[in-house]
Amino acid sequence: AKIRKHELSLQNKSKIRIANIRQARVRGERIVAKPVLLLAVIDGIDTNVFVDNHFVINDWLEGRYLMLMSKYARHSQFDQPTGIEKPFWHLESDGFWHLNYRGEQQGKSRTPSKAWLTTNVRHAYFDEALWIMLENRVWRMRLREYIIGHLLDGDHETGRMVADILGLLAAAIIVA
Repeated sequence: AKIRKHELSLQNKSKIRIANIRQARVRGERIVAKPVLLLAVIDGIDTNVFVDNHFVINDWLEGRYLMLMSKYARHSQFDQPTGIEKPFWHLESDGFWHLNYRGEQQGKSRTPSKAWLTTNVRHAYFDEALWIMLENRVWRMRLREYIIGHLLDGDHETGRMVADILGLLAAAIIVA
């Protein structure tokens, strides 16, 4: 029972962190690049493109990202979809996605080019708790559905409230 409570706690903490992704707005609409990148990575894990907690910008990831952007991006925002370098770089500010640099880090004042990222970043990786969750196919699919339902198709504020409630319930279960 304690293991199951721990698993639920990890799952709910990850949902809360993902529900609180900071998304820029253009003309009042949320930019979906970060959740779309997460879906592309989840799909890569699901199809064994990524078998460990190391994610690089490669042709497969960029192609999947662009396909998902064409599905979920609001056509009213831009003529061109947001490039993969923006969410790959800016997702680090949300606290569960990290970049492993080859050398010197660049300041956060501007988004680097895709070429700079592929040259200077070895890989991105998730926090250990989120990676453990993503290794489990059932949890991975639940998180994928959550992202689509609450960050892409659904109401973002309702999704944030649901994630907060799930986190409180998980904390209550662990304490009990």
